[in-house]
Amino acid sequence: MTIQSPYNFKPLRSSSRKLHTIYAPVAQLDRVPVSETGGHRFDSCQARHILFLLLLFFSPISFAEQPWQSPNYILDSFIEIALNNEYSTEISKVRKWTQPIHYTITHRTSDQTLHQQLIELHLAQLADITGLEISPAQSIEQANLNIIFSTEQKLSQELKHDFLLHDKQQVLELSRHSVCLAHFSVFPDSSINRAIVIIPVDRARAHAKLLSCVVEELTQIMGLPNDSDKVFPSIFNDKSHDDYLSGLDYLLLRLLYHPSIKVGMTTAKVKTLLRKIISEDTFQQLIIDSERLVTQQGLYRLLN
Repeated sequence: MTIQSPYNFKPLRSSSRKLHTIYAPVAQLDRVPVSETGGHRFDSCQARHILFLLLLFFSPISFAEQPWQSPNYILDSFIEIALNNEYSTEISKVRKWTQPIHYTITHRTSDQTLHQQLIELHLAQLADITGLEISPAQSIEQANLNIIFSTEQKLSQELKHDFLLHDKQQVLELSRHSVCLAHFSVFPDSSINRAIVIIPVDRARAHAKLLSCVVEELTQIMGLPNDSDKVFPSIFNDKSHDDYLSGLDYLLLRLLYHPSIKVGMTTAKVKTLLRKIISEDTFQQLIIDSERLVTQQGLYRLLN
């Protein structure tokens, strides 16, 4: 089928990305003075008051909902990341895979075993979250996702050969200012046709972004192409320091691949459906469980 639009570039410009340390407030209970000999007598009212305070401080219900768990925040984040575009003011329709993903990994540098492990762990997590079939291609002809581990010295040539770029200025800008890159093309109905990811390993390591490159680029080519400072915590926020999928990222992927969300849907249609999906009891429970669920899979396993 004819590809609807030219390749859609998603460079990760992390050379300007600042690291932010998040300091969470710590609650500390003051020590209760030990009674002198003879002690103090506590009546039942005082005892109940103390019990109430203990329950107030330690009960799970005392913890406030995080801002990103708000239904409106989730809905706005989805529109921002799925339908907006990093290098264009155009508002897109829903784009996602409707066919199985068959991937190849091209190694043009060392550490093949490590890179293979990173890719397999993250793609397995994406498959579990989205319900897509993601597996190694049995042939070059079958492959619709090519992941290239290379070096910055080869990047300019790869932009010409693998991304099929012919504009010298564009090649120069991308090769100079991108830590890693990805693009995907779509069919006329907005379903994703093919995707390519290029990770210059030496440059990614120099910026301490190897994990970020794997996670962000492979997640963006699922149909979440935009970066935004409005979405936090998320791998799609270049001002945050998130190398792994967050609970919010998990929810955005689940929404994108919800059966009710179809390729080609407009913003207005998507908003109507998202409000309905997010309000359902099952999704409300998913919001509560998302952080726990996302940390049980993928690259988080390397932390255990």
